[in-house]
Amino acid sequence: MLVIAPHCDDEVLGCAGTIQEVIGAGGQVMVVTMTNGDGFTFAVEEQVHQIFLTRDDYIQSGYARQNELLRALHRLGMDEKQIAFLGYPDRGLRALWTDYWDKGQPYQSRYTGKDHSPYSNSYQPNTPYAGEAVMDDLEAIIREFKPNVIFSPHPADEHPDHAATWSFISAVVTKVANNGILPKPKLYTYLVHRGDFPIPHGYSPEAALLPPKPLYYYSYSRQWQVYTLTSEQESIKENALNEYVSQLRVPIMSSLLRSFIRRNELFEEVDIPAAVSQTSDLELAEINTWENQQPILVYPKSVSVLGALARQARVEALACAVQDTSLWFRFYIPGFSEHHNQYQVLVISFQLNKGTLTRAKRTFSFSTSSTDVVQENIKRLNEDVIIKIPFADQELPDYFLIQILTKDRWGVTIDHTAWQQIQIKHSQMPN
Repeated sequence: MLVIAPHCDDEVLGCAGTIQEVIGAGGQVMVVTMTNGDGFTFAVEEQVHQIFLTRDDYIQSGYARQNELLRALHRLGMDEKQIAFLGYPDRGLRALWTDYWDKGQPYQSRYTGKDHSPYSNSYQPNTPYAGEAVMDDLEAIIREFKPNVIFSPHPADEHPDHAATWSFISAVVTKVANNGILPKPKLYTYLVHRGDFPIPHGYSPEAALLPPKPLYYYSYSRQWQVYTLTSEQESIKENALNEYVSQLRVPIMSSLLRSFIRRNELFEEVDIPAAVSQTSDLELAEINTWENQQPILVYPKSVSVLGALARQARVEALACAVQDTSLWFRFYIPGFSEHHNQYQVLVISFQLNKGTLTRAKRTFSFSTSSTDVVQENIKRLNEDVIIKIPFADQELPDYFLIQILTKDRWGVTIDHTAWQQIQIKHSQMPN
């Protein structure tokens, strides 16, 4: 069992009972933390008892959180050999996923001021803050540990570090599986940060964790798994969480952490949809050609105030097809023609060639009035937009992740989907 945690404490919040179960059954558990949580200003202020913080204060807070994690996991039956600290920047993982990929042009943390890991115990000392380095570290760990089950953050987690962690692990697992190096492990996700989860909020040890309704009713989200904790496991989990003193000192974090002391833990098994190749003669620009194709829905994310106020003209469904060397997308947007929202689509694609992974990023925008897509490659309908994205020969990806941002007429983001992975299946669907 491999547990991927964006910050020190997420592994206990999401998986403490399951970790105990696996260890008790004689299994092996490894916990990997992406960051040391060194960007939480409120916690650092409480730790050093001053308002004006230095960069070294943030680094020392990272070491303090590492020690809390070691004590917490020791209570669950783990030792230091089973733990890896990657040392990437807290509140910076999204930037590494989207914009700072090249090791030669790393991201600089606004908290520590570093563009590489300053921690002496990082999995790769002095690792540059770059998406490419994250992928390398995660792949090396998976190759060495050979997990048959991985637990990572849920795609619909609202914290940018959690969403980016999901994106990285999703991309790495697919690469390893497609290369045929290892059997594909089962991938489960746990949810921590979302406005409508957990309910009730706060310390309720007799209550159960239940999935948010929008995620439960999503068509690909019917594989929720409930792991019921024994009273002993629940007590040990609470004791483990109590080791995170730096977080419990901050009232809003204390309430969140204690919300996960419940009768059960909750996971969703991941199902990665595929876009199937279509014949060259099929008119994908016509809406009727999409009627028999299963839509690939993306997770709803609108639990913010702005999202709640702007319920119309948001992307509710996405379908995808492959034709020759182009990707086709159909966006279903009820109320599209009546609103002036803007839509920005981010596509991060991966192509495998003899074990080498090539990554590319594309961004395109559209609205009812303007777009940066070539005119002949876009078709607007009352509640649908169909867009063709051509690739050069030999550059069609093997898989990609996509996110859609909905913005109002002033450019303010009012809604965004989770990062959804889509694999490209090189066979034809029936028309």
